[in-house]
Amino acid sequence: MDNLKFIPIEEKTLNDKLVNLYGSHIPGLYRAVKPLFDDPDAIKPALPLLIELNDDGAYENADIHVMVFGRETNNWNDIVERGQYPYGTYNFNLSTSEDILYEIKGRHADGEPEVYGIGDIYHAYCYEDSGVCKTVFTRRQNQLIRQLRSRLADLSVEAVWNNVSKIGCGGTVFGKSCRKPTAAIREIEREYFNVVAEEVKILKPDVVVFLTGFDADREIKDKFALADDAFHTVKEGLFLDRIDIPGVKYAARTIHPSRQSKENLKLHFDALVDDIISVVR
Repeated sequence: MDNLKFIPIEEKTLNDKLVNLYGSHIPGLYRAVKPLFDDPDAIKPALPLLIELNDDGAYENADIHVMVFGRETNNWNDIVERGQYPYGTYNFNLSTSEDILYEIKGRHADGEPEVYGIGDIYHAYCYEDSGVCKTVFTRRQNQLIRQLRSRLADLSVEAVWNNVSKIGCGGTVFGKSCRKPTAAIREIEREYFNVVAEEVKILKPDVVVFLTGFDADREIKDKFALADDAFHTVKEGLFLDRIDIPGVKYAARTIHPSRQSKENLKLHFDALVDDIISVVR
């Protein structure tokens, strides 16, 4: 993989733009994470979170586009269809630009050996019935989007899920997975897979919501090159701040919803939705 480079594909869709973004970073990323897999004592990284829009055009054609961020994805690996790779994660045998394309999108053409890509994991998690309702976070995220749709009933609202940290820790086979990424993983992402701001430029969300709680403000500032004064309190007594992100109509950070009481979640979601409506209407 030392001299491997990705040849961009023709950009007909937003997914094509995302593929080219990810493809340009994968050779460097894979070279950087390989030593962690060679080190028996290292915490292994999970696969990077690669966004893949559903092919029904719902996001592209919506009136209001929303991007919801969580913190990090743990155990984003151990996929049966990728079991031939180390811990079900990275394919370190990529040798051509086409291999990189298959690593991202997979290959599902009739008559060809099927390849399960990283984008297929995202697609299954977000768009197939067996995936998206498995976690408290995604159920609460969907609750927020339903609330927005109810308040904006005359407009179509579509959301895409993302994470502030694109590469989490791997599965429980090698332990300590449900945690922030290690310093080594964070540094590799910062240098070789710093794609969050570009994803926002490609997908152009009108609304960006960080359901990240107290632990990700520094990462948010780093990912978007924001000054410390980019956060502005919406209402005293609530953990809800607007964020100045260039090119985004509305952005805010609030509580991580997974361990909140129904009352506290309602208090914050009501305030958040009210604040969004005040800007996008």
